[in-house]
Amino acid sequence: MEYRHLHAFVLLSEELHFAKAASRLNIAQPALSQHIKALEQETGLALFTRDRRHVALTPEGRQLLPQARLALSHFARFRDTVRVLKQGVRGQLTLGYVGSSILDPALSTLINHYRQQQPAIGIHIEEHCVDQQIVRLLNDQLDAAFIRSPFPQVPGLNYLDIVTRPLIAVLPAGHRLLKHPALSLESLADETFLLQQDPPGVGLGWSVIEACRRAGFTPHSVIPARDVSVACGLVAMGMGITVVPETQRSILTPGIGYCRLKDQQATTTLTLAWQRRRYHHALKNFILFMKQVTGKKQY
Repeated sequence: MEYRHLHAFVLLSEELHFAKAASRLNIAQPALSQHIKALEQETGLALFTRDRRHVALTPEGRQLLPQARLALSHFARFRDTVRVLKQGVRGQLTLGYVGSSILDPALSTLINHYRQQQPAIGIHIEEHCVDQQIVRLLNDQLDAAFIRSPFPQVPGLNYLDIVTRPLIAVLPAGHRLLKHPALSLESLADETFLLQQDPPGVGLGWSVIEACRRAGFTPHSVIPARDVSVACGLVAMGMGITVVPETQRSILTPGIGYCRLKDQQATTTLTLAWQRRRYHHALKNFILFMKQVTGKKQY
């Protein structure tokens, strides 16, 4: 059943005059007659009675008219939804993030500003480690993911660096090194490191390992922790030390102290990743916003 046939039926029922209805449709009168005839043939019902002077709805036509109007209304809403989806101003985004990023003001500011700018786009966020996010991106379970470098350069994914933060040391309260305003990583070489459990070469834990190697050592003892908050909790128990993004300082955990690192290369970068072929309009709009705000280029 075609939209143009229903539209013709509704307009003719309003005008009850072929010439006037054809004019409103901007078609010739014979074309209007063909639309009505096609609809009557498809339904198997006579919708109008007509002679040279009068056009009237049949009882069946009167009963079908409200449904025809409803169908046209649904089609109009469908068409409007298609239009706004093409513009990227309505839709749904599922975003992943690493737990350590939730305290970064850059992330909360970006998401809040985007939601204010695009209130018709729903945002659902999920916490996953870096490798899980990449798997979920490739399986179409996430639209985009906030991950921490280092990470594997996966074919088919695009990346946009969001913000780079210095790393800071977290030591048990009363640790002898807390009396210094800043520490070198080398001064922590004999400590037990409590690091986020990531696969080799991936995520925050590996950023710390690489920073230590640049400082001339590899931690002799590493205890894996599920995430940054768990690592800090273990530090408070005296189980070792950890190294985290400076944004973690905003959490006042009893029993620990924070100390700045002298190493200029001891940093961590928060990066947005997305799948190139999943570039639907809502995602395209989100990526464009991120590029404009950060001033960064994708790679």
